[in-house]
Amino acid sequence: MTNKPVALDICCRKGGATVGLQRAGFYVIGVDIDPQPGYPGDMFLQDDGLVILRTIRDSGGIHVPGLGYVCPSFVWESWPCQAANTQTKGNRARGIGDDHEQFIPRGRELSDKIGIPYVLEQPTSSEADVIRRDLTLCMDMFKGDMPPPWVQKHRSFELSGFTVPQPEHRRHDGYVRGWRGRHGDVPGFYRDGPYVAGYGDGGGKGTPEELAHAMQMPWVIEGMGPTRAERRARQFDLQEAIPPAFSQYIGEHFLKGVRA
Repeated sequence: MTNKPVALDICCRKGGATVGLQRAGFYVIGVDIDPQPGYPGDMFLQDDGLVILRTIRDSGGIHVPGLGYVCPSFVWESWPCQAANTQTKGNRARGIGDDHEQFIPRGRELSDKIGIPYVLEQPTSSEADVIRRDLTLCMDMFKGDMPPPWVQKHRSFELSGFTVPQPEHRRHDGYVRGWRGRHGDVPGFYRDGPYVAGYGDGGGKGTPEELAHAMQMPWVIEGMGPTRAERRARQFDLQEAIPPAFSQYIGEHFLKGVRA
């Protein structure tokens, strides 16, 4: 058993949101349809997040090894973002098909029926009507005196059952390292800067080491092999991840409100 409030991290992947929720004071159960070696949470369930939510809706909780029957007090939901990605939308407009599925409506509907406070998150660059943007966070709000490289990681959040104050979003202090031509400047002109891009591949994109530093997620690159495939896999894990600072900020405000 645990005397901490229990949180579910659905689509937990490598546990960025998990670690932040742990720091806020939760016992965190990660849920993902794929195995996640090295997952840093308190418990991991390899399962479909929608199936877990349906089980909670129908039974009032889930059976967790070592804990017994558990009804979580908080649910974090990081459904895949590709279906709402603006690049995907542009590809569809050009007639390029895809098979990305949008899970957010079903996740929201199940969560509303359960009645447990929850969070839905998506990249801020996603289509605007996918989630309600109650809160937007950026790593610049949390980097403090951490030396560069930094990453301009933006996420928007729909909050159900509680509120969180919006921090000030200040102007970024410098450029993203990379090619200026893609931003409308002189093609092929390379600029340096304190930020690395936390998406895609090629010039200016953060290495696994840089992203692990900038997002404060060092465990993701522990034991990383030297091959290009292994390094690209860890880079992709970090590009998809939620920085722990984001979930810690949200989790702490949730718990303060609940305990007030």
